[in-house]
Amino acid sequence: METMIKIAANGDQLPADAIAWDAVLLPGLGLMFSADDISEKELNFADAEAACASLNLAGFTDWRLPERLELEAILDLTRHSPAIDPTYFRDTQSDWYWTCTPTAWSSVYAWFVSFGHGHVLGNHRDSSAFVRAVRRVAPASQ
Repeated sequence: METMIKIAANGDQLPADAIAWDAVLLPGLGLMFSADDISEKELNFADAEAACASLNLAGFTDWRLPERLELEAILDLTRHSPAIDPTYFRDTQSDWYWTCTPTAWSSVYAWFVSFGHGHVLGNHRDSSAFVRAVRRVAPASQ
């Protein structure tokens, strides 16, 4: 499993036992994810993209919907319901989450990742799903 670091509201790194954090850094992958869902309810694709783009979290404003492989990187397939580490990602729904990656068969479809059981599925962009935001950072190896 990838090393994860809790990130404070001001962007500082926190110890693993911190009880308040806004984001999670995966330094080896050069990614930072929101610790919580962006919305309490499911959103369609356009609203999910807009919610990420308007996010100001942990001192950063360059948040976006994750690509399929980025979101799959935080799946924990040793768990289910939710299939994610709750030590870092609080209150994750055991449900579908948006990615920005279009499916090969149609650009009006995008990939969903399920944090219930770790499945991946393409669905129409008019559908609704939960949202986890991501931003790119310099990987630890650079």
